[in-house]
Amino acid sequence: MIPVHAAPRNRTLHTRQQTNPPQPWGKATAAALFVVLALLTLQVAGLGISGLFAELARFETERASVAAAPIGAQEVGRIEQHLFYSLRYAPGNPWTLEQMGALDLAKMRASTVPREAVALTRDARARFRQALAQRPTSPFLWANLALAKLYLHEIDAEFFAALRNADALGPWEPIVQQMTVFVGLAAWQQLDPGLRQALVRTLERGALRNAEKMAQIVKSFRRSDLICGNSRYSSIVGKQCARYR
Repeated sequence: MIPVHAAPRNRTLHTRQQTNPPQPWGKATAAALFVVLALLTLQVAGLGISGLFAELARFETERASVAAAPIGAQEVGRIEQHLFYSLRYAPGNPWTLEQMGALDLAKMRASTVPREAVALTRDARARFRQALAQRPTSPFLWANLALAKLYLHEIDAEFFAALRNADALGPWEPIVQQMTVFVGLAAWQQLDPGLRQALVRTLERGALRNAEKMAQIVKSFRRSDLICGNSRYSSIVGKQCARYR
């Protein structure tokens, strides 16, 4: 009988180690992944802190807007400080940029210096454009951009596109409805038939949510004829529609 000698147990292990040599780049890859994860963690943390300051700014704005007195310099200063801190942690935060643009427009309305008012409006326009690069589906941003361009007398292709996008993306948003009606009526003579028809449809939708506010905007432009055919406005407009019957 021929004796069978068992192979050494470590021979198979030795063979595997030879066919699968250690990779020298393994540690470098792990280190790179660690750095990427650390950067992502810092970015997320920065966005979180930025969002917190943006929310504080929004709270201050809403609190000031419900007060009987106009917003004062002290409140504006607090809001600006929150927004600046928000952008420090996330320079491209679109929600913060939108709030800063809206604040620029509010400061523009309060300004008594023409050059300052124009500069503030241009700043607002730039912030809305920057925010739209990240949130192109926001009807509020498009409406604000159209408003800023109206104040700058820039009735151009971008203006018409902003008006169309605001109306298309936020047809049932009351604030968007009011802004597009205001901007559209202010530039009525430059609107094409399609935009005019869209504006009338916005007035019809607006009557379902806040007919009083929509009627105020229309009457401020002396265009009661646009709403006289809608029964929801009849009790608000009253005698002003008599000549259109």
